[in-house]
Amino acid sequence: MENKNTRLQRTFEEMKREEKKALIAYITAGYPDLQSLSDIAQALENGGADMVQVGIPFLDPVGDAPIVQVLSKSAIESGFTVEKFFQALKELRMSTTLPLLLRAYYTTIFGYGEDRFVQGCKEADIDAVVVPDLPLEENGTLKLKLDTVGVPLIPIVVPAPMERIKAIVRSGGGFVYLLMAPSENQGAFVDQLNTFTKQVKQITDLPVCLGIELRDPALAKQLTKNAHNIDGILIGDVLMETLQKASDNKNPGQLPTEELERVVEDFSISLVLRR
Repeated sequence: MENKNTRLQRTFEEMKREEKKALIAYITAGYPDLQSLSDIAQALENGGADMVQVGIPFLDPVGDAPIVQVLSKSAIESGFTVEKFFQALKELRMSTTLPLLLRAYYTTIFGYGEDRFVQGCKEADIDAVVVPDLPLEENGTLKLKLDTVGVPLIPIVVPAPMERIKAIVRSGGGFVYLLMAPSENQGAFVDQLNTFTKQVKQITDLPVCLGIELRDPALAKQLTKNAHNIDGILIGDVLMETLQKASDNKNPGQLPTEELERVVEDFSISLVLRR
């Protein structure tokens, strides 16, 4: 089993050599079904994704887009369970060498049991865990348990006093997710992002990725050109909308793998610094 930090670190180092920002592709597990997870992830990899982030569906996701809520509800109503999910993750790991990130709400982790959750991450060879609703003051036991199996807990930071940012960043590992509300003024957004990223880079050597999901390859290209300290971006909504549209057409059982590849490829191309 490869060291998780090594796999993540190697990916970011490879991005630097290729003069490219990392593309993290997010999907909600269980839609249209868990059996499709590996095929969907393969399409994302074929399109040029550098990491795959898989979310456990949750009925009351905080701050998630409506499409995530709709697909989560559908997955749960179709019989999704965390136990089945971890089995699907183990099968996915056998089919890809990309870093796999697991996103889960702490309510789900607590209900399943921290120990069982951590063991599932170990057996599925997960590279890092993202828990959006777990504050710094309450992450102690889960973080310690993840540390014992070599799985970093990704720190998530928003603009805040520097001491708070320092505490959050130093409590995690792998890389840092930055959350900033997008602005209609792209120039102003990039300036604010550069300022925030520079502050975070002053207190950590970890890579820094934008944790809001981008929908437009043109904005991704602008960030690639002008947001110099960002090491990666996240997409997800556009991928799940592609999956949902396919389920609504005449062939609901057929995965839109080619469409997924095209969407990912458009973003991947936009993240090459030399273009």
